[in-house]
Amino acid sequence: MCYILYMNKDVIYIEPEDDITDIITKIEKSKEKIVALVPPKKAGVFRSVVNIKLIHKAGKTAEKTIVLVTTDPSIIKLAASSKLPVTSDLQTPPVIPKEDTEIETTSKEELVEESDGTVETEEDAEELEDENKETKKIDSKETDDDDEKEEDEEDEDNEGEPEDEAPLPKKNKLKEAKKKKVSSNNVVLKWFADHKKLVIFSGIGILLLIIILIWALVLAPSVTVNVGIRTSSNNFSEAVTFTTTLSEEDSSIGKFYLEEKKIESTEEVEFEATGKKNVGKKATGKVVIYNYFPINENGGKISINEGTAFTINGLAYVAKESKILMWDGDLATLAKDCENFGEASIRTSGCLVSGRVTVEATEPGTKYNIAAAKSGWNTTAKIGVYSDSAMEGGTDEEITIVQQSDIDTAKSKLAGSSLEENKEKLLEQFGEDKMAIDSSLHQEVTNLESTPKVGEEVKADTKPVVKATTTTSILVIDKTKVKEYIAEKASLKDDQEIYEMKDPFIESFLKTDNGYNGKLKTSYLTGPKLTNSSVVELIKGRGLGDAQHMLKDIDGVTEVKIDPSFPWVTSVPNDSNRITVNLEIKDQSGNKVEQQGITTNEQKSDEEQSSQEENEKSE
Repeated sequence: MCYILYMNKDVIYIEPEDDITDIITKIEKSKEKIVALVPPKKAGVFRSVVNIKLIHKAGKTAEKTIVLVTTDPSIIKLAASSKLPVTSDLQTPPVIPKEDTEIETTSKEELVEESDGTVETEEDAEELEDENKETKKIDSKETDDDDEKEEDEEDEDNEGEPEDEAPLPKKNKLKEAKKKKVSSNNVVLKWFADHKKLVIFSGIGILLLIIILIWALVLAPSVTVNVGIRTSSNNFSEAVTFTTTLSEEDSSIGKFYLEEKKIESTEEVEFEATGKKNVGKKATGKVVIYNYFPINENGGKISINEGTAFTINGLAYVAKESKILMWDGDLATLAKDCENFGEASIRTSGCLVSGRVTVEATEPGTKYNIAAAKSGWNTTAKIGVYSDSAMEGGTDEEITIVQQSDIDTAKSKLAGSSLEENKEKLLEQFGEDKMAIDSSLHQEVTNLESTPKVGEEVKADTKPVVKATTTTSILVIDKTKVKEYIAEKASLKDDQEIYEMKDPFIESFLKTDNGYNGKLKTSYLTGPKLTNSSVVELIKGRGLGDAQHMLKDIDGVTEVKIDPSFPWVTSVPNDSNRITVNLEIKDQSGNKVEQQGITTNEQKSDEEQSSQEENEKSE
């Protein structure tokens, strides 16, 4: 059954240039449940236990069975440690090797055994065989040569020796000749002796090569890590309260201390005068006042005082003098005192007494020039009135004056024009650590003065001006405490943090019997708690593929790209100074975000404790 399943497999041939990321990607893309990996002859990526474990983990994640097709003992040993199935070819069912399994292999390099030692390579064996053949030739040739030849050799061997020295035995001569022949056939030593300078310079070159390799493989390697982070948007809305007593503040439960900021300034603004005034002459004339006094012994008296008002057809006039109408009631003088004496109606209507009063129009203007009128006149006094002559002399001459409505308009304009400017000045006073409650902004205008004053004429070449003292005030709270409260209420995970927070604001700010209340609102972006230093500590010393997968597994990380400084660099250096990290943080719209790193009080205390422990260790 296992063999039948094994036949339904996907065979993937690994190229020498493939790294662990490429191999994992090929596994994930495979559509078969069994994936056979065939490594190349020089498969450096399969000689790392970390990479073998990553391949095994990738297979489990993708729900696939991974089989290695190899006879390489080192790869089989690593596969055994990871419980990864191995087979020698695509036709043999795979097995999970044991860690102590020894693999027999046949190599082209055979071991050559000799009686006097061991030759490690075939090349050394061939060289030794050639030397033996030469030695045999020398032996046979020396044995078959005649005595003369032996004497020549003897003379050659004894050349330069003292004459009294005894000649060597023949057997010893043969041995000495063999030694010389073998020595002369040691090509390596002879070559070194003939090329001393080349050997020296070659040694220097090899030393330089070693230094370059150490620099290239140990000192120079570095990596640049580009990490793409996608943040999540969140909205915040919470009811909070405020107090004007500092000791009552408790920001942990959303109760903040209100502080009032004020600024005073003297403001000046020009305005348009809209008042009109007629300064022409007033019309004057005389009206006749009269009264009927009852015919009795008492008589009567009526006084018309200066300033008494007279009106006709909506036009008002005032008496410029006082006048008294009276009758003493003496019937004997009735004919003398009563203007209607002799009329039949005198007994019923009474004694008529009249007089003239000079009047003047209340305002200038030609409209007050009216003709005599026997009727239509009215007065506040209980007497009759009419005019038997015209009202004359009234003229029109209109000028512009300041009226109260002009002052009120200028006051509103003054307050509105300086409100925002004074607000900015207030904000500059308390800095960025304070948060203003916009709805509490208030401005009061006092000591208002206008030039010209109300009712005064405005000349054609002048502009009326209003000066006043403005007092602008606003309520502020501690922005740092507000942000800490928001971060605390946000209930962030341990591996998450607030990257960016929009300026919080207070909505529905109201004063109540118990103080003030309102609603705190804002929006913020959250993402993984990553910094350049934390990324470095997380990946240094790891393989490139391992480091890339480790970063990609972090929630919120969308892209990871690790660029080594040289093609042969396969792992992240252990030296933090040779690791460059670039964090690219974006919101859901793709806009870049600056990392603010706002933490809660709990996270802050943990960081402070960790910092304190590190300081104690260093001490």
